Amino acid sequence: MAGRYRHVFLDAEGTLYVPKQGRSRWEFWADPSPELALEFFELDEGVRDALDALRGDVDTLCLVSRNTESILSALLDKFGIRGYFDDVLLNGDKGKNIVRYLSERGLDRDEAVMVGDMPRLDVYPVKNKGVEAILVDRVYNRGDSAERISGVKDLPTWLRIAGYADEFGKKKARLSKLEDFVDGPEAVCCPGRDQNLDARAPGLRHEVVGGQVV
Repeated sequence: MAGRYRHVFLDAEGTLYVPKQGRSRWEFWADPSPELALEFFELDEGVRDALDALRGDVDTLCLVSRNTESILSALLDKFGIRGYFDDVLLNGDKGKNIVRYLSERGLDRDEAVMVGDMPRLDVYPVKNKGVEAILVDRVYNRGDSAERISGVKDLPTWLRIAGYADEFGKKKARLSKLEDFVDGPEAVCCPGRDQNLDARAPGLRHEVVGGQVV
């Protein structure tokens, strides 16, 4: 797939994995530990298939998380998904971390997208750095205005649609250039005008008003 977004950054908790049986994540964070994490969280629906597809579609696939390394590492191993990711970016402002990562590798931020569930951590700081960001739809983020998908399972399709839309936009812009028309830009600006007017007033824009060329 030759799409627009070649570099994908994924949040972990609430995006790739979620609490089991609808439990609150705050219950976990009251007394967090790697051992409790293994019992508390499960991989969200369709995530593994999506990661398989993404690994064949994009050039870069990274985790960007504010989780602790010990908890995140335990869960990546439990779910068997560590090998899908090129890098794991921990802590700090996610927008700054992503831009730094792209810059160090000479990658274009216009070709990057961040996906997460927390608007104030995963979307706003990233968009402020000029990188696209979308939400995984959750009950707790529905009050925020942002483009969203139902889950990571839908991300490969979203990327394809974004790629098609981008390509269509480029073609549409190309077709709308004035020099693409057979008779040149004047024919577009002033259909039906007296061609001899050009010699008397070159560069002027002529329009037909009430049957008269003005």
